[in-house]
Amino acid sequence: MNLDLIRAVDKWCGIPACFFLSAAHKILACIRPHRKAEAGDGTTPRKVLFIELSEMGSAILAYPAMRYALGKYPHLQLYFLIFSRNRFSVDVLDLIPEDHVFTIDISSPVQFLWSTLKALKAIRKTGIDTVFDLELFSRFSSLLSGLSGAGIRAGYSKYHEEGLYRGQFMTHRVLYNCHQHMAKNFIALVKAIEQQDEGPLLKEVIADENLIRPRYEPSAKDLESMRRRLADINPSVRSAKYLILFNPGAGSLLPIRAWPVENYGALGRKIVDRFDAVIIIIGLEEACREAEKILQYVGSARCVNFAGKTSFKDLMDLLSLADILVTADGGPAHFATLTPIKNIVLFGPETPALYAPLGPNSTCLFAGLACSPCLSAYNHRKTSCTDPRCMKAITVEEVFGAVSGFLEKP
Repeated sequence: MNLDLIRAVDKWCGIPACFFLSAAHKILACIRPHRKAEAGDGTTPRKVLFIELSEMGSAILAYPAMRYALGKYPHLQLYFLIFSRNRFSVDVLDLIPEDHVFTIDISSPVQFLWSTLKALKAIRKTGIDTVFDLELFSRFSSLLSGLSGAGIRAGYSKYHEEGLYRGQFMTHRVLYNCHQHMAKNFIALVKAIEQQDEGPLLKEVIADENLIRPRYEPSAKDLESMRRRLADINPSVRSAKYLILFNPGAGSLLPIRAWPVENYGALGRKIVDRFDAVIIIIGLEEACREAEKILQYVGSARCVNFAGKTSFKDLMDLLSLADILVTADGGPAHFATLTPIKNIVLFGPETPALYAPLGPNSTCLFAGLACSPCLSAYNHRKTSCTDPRCMKAITVEEVFGAVSGFLEKP
């Protein structure tokens, strides 16, 4: 299923579904007593479901919110609902048991419908009492929240903003703050169920100290295995002082986030001319064409095409082994924060104010054009731009300066 189809289904099917199911919720509330906890009754959550379907990086940004929930409610059981292709972004957190992760398969419309019904059945059978809908203005996730059977449901609401209609399922309506980092927005959802104030929630300051990060700890054997695989392709990996990762792809869903391939090539030439380094190009299978172009631009044996050759665990081991990652905004930028690698992240259609990777090892470059960011929760991350000058405005010299700053620092 492509992104435009998902948007169309969410709009044309989601709006009437949210309206009629919301009406049914209100009618049922009037004719029968609640058997589950409802908003503001002080009930302690026991089984909590986090819903974050489509973004791999957002699962990493949700980690502080989940850790806060566990700290606040020591006997809490955590559950997570996510698209099956993104499941590894939850598993790597090492926070939620494998059998507590529900998935939805979007490989085809039939699989999507069947796996959604299956996931809902499992969620209701589990007896979830609290749902945190981390999706910003997705009607599909709002419907899932309403059908979950949970008595406490916290999610984002447009209030009087120009947000998207998503029904009336939330017992705790939280104002999505587009001027606050997403990790803090996620924490606001969790803290909202502690409040009984009038809206909009949350009327608290969320301190930076809450933004803790998970850690990925690979074994020495796994790191050596990865180094050996790279050395089999290019023996200079063994002797090089530095390993630099390039992630040129931005994915097929939002290709507008990509930095120009020729810029990666020019950057690669500068790096190999100045430093004792090997450049390793990573990415999915679809990034192989970009990787081959970068190899031609760099024109050096110290450049390795490793695109399409890594599992998710391989990627985590590679991030743990290398010294620097250069990438556009996306999942790998957030996975890098679980490792000690220095992380240079290029932003254009989206903003680091909301999506900067957590931690001190990340440097975000953002040109700040008047039209940036053009992707947001309010437009379902769809832009009419066909010429991403915001990415082209980030110069090779600027990125090379960031790379040099890391490598030359004592």
